[in-house]
Amino acid sequence: MSRPRVKRGWNRLNADQQAAVVTRYSNGETSTALAEEYGVAKSTILRILREARVVVRRQPMSPEQVSKAAQLYEAGLSLSQVAKHLDVNQETMRTAILKAGAALREPTKAKTA
Repeated sequence: MSRPRVKRGWNRLNADQQAAVVTRYSNGETSTALAEEYGVAKSTILRILREARVVVRRQPMSPEQVSKAAQLYEAGLSLSQVAKHLDVNQETMRTAILKAGAALREPTKAKTA
C-alpha cells in the first residue's frame, strides 16, 4: 500500500523569485540575507545561483566572528566544535584564526581498541 505524499513545510521559490535572487545576489546582497528574507535554506539560494551559473562569492568571517573563534579555540574547543558553534565552514574558520595569530594545537588521534 502506497502512502500519500506529505507536503513538507519548505518554501519553494517561483521563477520570478529565483530571478530576483540572482539579480539581488549579483548586485551584492549575501546568500545568507536572501535565505533569511525568502524563508529558505542558504543551500537553496546557493543552488539557485549555481543553476543560473552565477559565480558564488566566498563569504569571509567578520572580525567579531574571528575574535570569537580564536577565543573559543584557545579555551579548548576543537576546530570543528568552534566552526559548528559559529555556523561557519571549518576551513574558513581555521584560516581566519591562523591569520589572527592563534596557534593550532596538535590534532588528536583517534583511539584504537
